[in-house]
Amino acid sequence: MKHFVHLRILALVMAGTLALCPRTGAQGFGLSVTGSSSSVLVNNPLTYTINVTNLTGGSSYVFVTNTFPASAQLLGASITNLPLGSGSVTTNANGFSFFIMLGSGSGYPAQMTVQAAPTQTGFFTNTVAIFVPDVTNFTTNLVTQVTNSVAPQADLGVSIIGPVQTVITNDWMAYEVIATNSGPSAATNVVLTNTLPPGVLLVGAFPPNYSRASSNLIFNLGTLANGGYTNLQLTLQPTNVGGLTLFASISSPFVLDTNLANNTASTNITVTNYLSGQLVVVTSSSQANDVVSGLTEQFILLSNVGTDAVPAARIVVTGLTNRLFNAVGTNNGNPFVYYSTSLATNQSVNLLLQFYPSTLFPFTNGQLHAFAVPVPNWTPPTTTGTNVSISRIVKLNNGWILIEWPAITNRTYTVVYSDNVLFSNAMIAPPSIVAPANWVEWIDYGPPTTVSAPLNTGSRYFRVFLNP
Repeated sequence: MKHFVHLRILALVMAGTLALCPRTGAQGFGLSVTGSSSSVLVNNPLTYTINVTNLTGGSSYVFVTNTFPASAQLLGASITNLPLGSGSVTTNANGFSFFIMLGSGSGYPAQMTVQAAPTQTGFFTNTVAIFVPDVTNFTTNLVTQVTNSVAPQADLGVSIIGPVQTVITNDWMAYEVIATNSGPSAATNVVLTNTLPPGVLLVGAFPPNYSRASSNLIFNLGTLANGGYTNLQLTLQPTNVGGLTLFASISSPFVLDTNLANNTASTNITVTNYLSGQLVVVTSSSQANDVVSGLTEQFILLSNVGTDAVPAARIVVTGLTNRLFNAVGTNNGNPFVYYSTSLATNQSVNLLLQFYPSTLFPFTNGQLHAFAVPVPNWTPPTTTGTNVSISRIVKLNNGWILIEWPAITNRTYTVVYSDNVLFSNAMIAPPSIVAPANWVEWIDYGPPTTVSAPLNTGSRYFRVFLNP
C-alpha cells in the first residue's frame, strides 16, 4: 500500500494508494508513505516507511511529522537512510518528528520508519506532514481499518499494458489497466487509482464512472470475486517529447491483502517527434463506392522526394467529414494510417484509404500529411484470442485476396498474415474488425493494411482471431 504526494497537495486515501505527481518540469520535494497493511487486528503493530526526495538541486532543512490518533501505542521511529545529509528524531505525545538536512544529487530518498499499534477498532489515521522553510509544505493521511476479527484474505493485483507502437507528440495514446483478485476470498469496495503523468491531456477513460483528484483517476470497482478481473481503457494525449510513467494502484479497506507486491504497477513510455524525411502524398484516383465492403475508397500516392530512405511513413488525414475506416490511430484528433516498411529515396507506393459511410465527399490533397516514423510493430501478441476457422479464401481478379469467416455480431476480430505456413514471421493486419453481422468478408488489398499487395508477393497465409 503506497501513497505518493508532491508539492502542496492534500490527499486522503483509505487503505489504498493515491499518487500525485508534480507539474511538468517542477522541481521540489517528493514524499511517499508506505503502510505495512491495509487492515490489522487491534493491538497489532503497523509499520510505516516514509521516503523524502530532494529534487531542488541544493541542500535543505526538512521537517517531517508523523501524527497518530490519541489511542495509538507508539512503538518506535528511526532514520534508516539519509544520503548526503544528517538528521534526528524526537517523540511527542501522538507521534514522531524528524529533522533532517537533506542533500541533493544522490538519486536516493531519505528514508524514515515509524511503528505504532492501534488500541481501538475503527479507522486508524496516520497523518504525515513535510515542511521545508521558504519552499513548500504539504500533508497526507493514510487510513487503515482496525478490526477485532480477521478480515477476509484476498490477493488484489494491478497491471498495465502500454501502447505497442512508438508514441509521437500529440498521439492519442491508448493503454489498458487490469485489476485482478487471486483470492481466496472476494474483495469488496475495491478502489483502483490511475495516475496521469505530467504533460498529458486526458482524452477518455472507460468505464467513465470515475472521480478525479488532481492527477488521479479513481475507479470504484465494487466487488471483485475470487478469480475475477476488470479491464480499464484509458487514452491520453502527450503534449511534449520525453519520458512518461504510467502508474496505477489497487486496494480494498475490507480485506487482508496477502500480497502487497502486486498492488502497484508502472510502465515507462518515451514520446518522440516525427523523424526527418521529405515525403509527399497526393490522391492518385477518384473516389469509388465498393459494393463488397460498403465503403468509399480512394487511392493515394506516397513518394519519398528526400535524399535518404525513411524506415516507415505515417499519413495523417485532416478535415474529414467521413470516418477514415482503416485508420490505426489518432494524432491531435486526426486519424492516420501507416506505410509499414521502408521507402527508398525517389520511391513511390500506392495506398488505399477507406471511408465510412459509403458516400462521395469533397477531399483535397491539402488534407493529406506524410511523416517519417519508426517501423510500426505489428507482431502478434504471444497470447491471442480464439482461433477462428476461415470458411473461404478467394483470389480476386485484381490480385486482391478475400477471406470470409463466421462471426459473432459486434465482437472484434484480428487478421494475422504470413508468407509461410508456419507463420514464423506473422504480422497483424490492422485495424481489427468489428463484426457487423454473423459473417465477415475481409479483403487483403495491400498497404496500408498489409505491407505489400498480394499480387506482388509469393504465397500469403491467414489466421483470424476472436479477441477477448
